[in-house]
Amino acid sequence: MSSPSPSKIAIAALAAASALAASAPAAAQYRDPYPPPPPPRTRAGQVADEIARTVRETADAVATVRGSVDSSLGTLRWNSAERFAIDRCRPYLDRYGAIRVDRVDSYGNRSLRVYGVTGYGGAGYGGGYGYTRSAYDARSFACTVRDDGRVKLKTSRLRRY
Repeated sequence: MSSPSPSKIAIAALAAASALAASAPAAAQYRDPYPPPPPPRTRAGQVADEIARTVRETADAVATVRGSVDSSLGTLRWNSAERFAIDRCRPYLDRYGAIRVDRVDSYGNRSLRVYGVTGYGGAGYGGGYGYTRSAYDARSFACTVRDDGRVKLKTSRLRRY
């Protein structure tokens, strides 16, 4: 048997190199849709993951309880007369945006006064286009409601800090 000539070896090497060079860009573009799983974690890493998961679940549970307590306090905080006064003031305050009632006090013999802050957005004039009359400024309010249902509203702008 005779050995292959050096020119045949060079041609074969050149063909193999060109085939590898041509396939490299295609291989670089291919991305495995199912990558191999990460290597197994150490015991310390598994314990740390379990602690982080437990803390996250506990924080979520506390947030859920706090949210339900906060939402229920809005209905439990005010008695029926105070709730009546808040409900009578609400249509007058809705044009300013969200309402936060801070307190409800007796005012004279026949009235209740609702104190709080309103604002936090709203369209104002123009529906958000062009001129708006301080629609985004927070305002304090005092709304007086008589026992016959008459309403008197006073608002004032809060200073910006």
